[in-house]
Amino acid sequence: MPTNIVLAKTAKEIDEVFKIRYKVFSKEESLIGANEEGRLFDRFDTFPSTKNLIVTVENNVVGSMRLTLDSEMGLPADEYFNFREFLPDDAFILHAGMFCISKEFRNPRASSDLILMSSYYGISQGVTHVVAPINPKIANLLKRIGFNTVGNQFFDPHLNTPMLPMVLKTDELNDFFINFVKKNQLQDFIGEYERSFYKKNEYIIKAGDEGKYAYLIIEGSAYVTLPNSTHQIGELQEGEIFGELALLTDEVRSSNVIAKSNVQIMQLSKDTFVRYFFNEPKQAQQLLKLMGIRTQKMISQLQNLTLNN
Repeated sequence: MPTNIVLAKTAKEIDEVFKIRYKVFSKEESLIGANEEGRLFDRFDTFPSTKNLIVTVENNVVGSMRLTLDSEMGLPADEYFNFREFLPDDAFILHAGMFCISKEFRNPRASSDLILMSSYYGISQGVTHVVAPINPKIANLLKRIGFNTVGNQFFDPHLNTPMLPMVLKTDELNDFFINFVKKNQLQDFIGEYERSFYKKNEYIIKAGDEGKYAYLIIEGSAYVTLPNSTHQIGELQEGEIFGELALLTDEVRSSNVIAKSNVQIMQLSKDTFVRYFFNEPKQAQQLLKLMGIRTQKMISQLQNLTLNN
């Protein structure tokens, strides 16, 4: 099953964030007490400087991370740890916290993908430093990314647990994460923070399905087959867009697209695709260019198949 990571936008998605926090921190980890609402949130969740990344599997929210840009209201950690004494005066800070993934889906892939997207979001916002109170259990994972411990372990009064204060200078990110950011910046001409991560041989599109998204390959490759066939009729590489015709014609998918390797994809919902296509000339021009390149390539591949047969 693919892992999808998006910014929570709707009231329902944000409510799901509060519920998954409560499920993980109260029911699974026993870090906070029970409450009647079955939700965990605080005043920082009301500020426009706060965004939440969510992890979804089959449309169910299974994890999240809160990202709060520094503002006149401060950072969530300010009341119990002073990260600022370890940062330059001109630092532009992103506070990363409320990291949670349900036990059922807790694995290195989901954790890494969520941290990858938070890194991309921070750098795209011009952040110079990311601060994070970290559960010591995942400190080694954060160190591999480029985080450094800046003080002694302290007690988080909200989660009733010890934490490590860790800081990342965004220009010192691990090379793997830097490459992730660069590839996203290269392709993300629209600025959408919506990604799907597919394993090799997973279906990205199935023939006969309703077309809800267009897809742009950020990393990896995929191949195309006709319905009820395993014969490859085309291949899709990094930077190529596909699946957009079903959004424009409202017809079902006409072919299968299957991950040839592990694939990272930017999803464009129908509303987003149509909005940019008809209202943003610069983005529309880029979309048309990508569609034209893909069409020419598919024609060439089909011609080669015909000649070989």
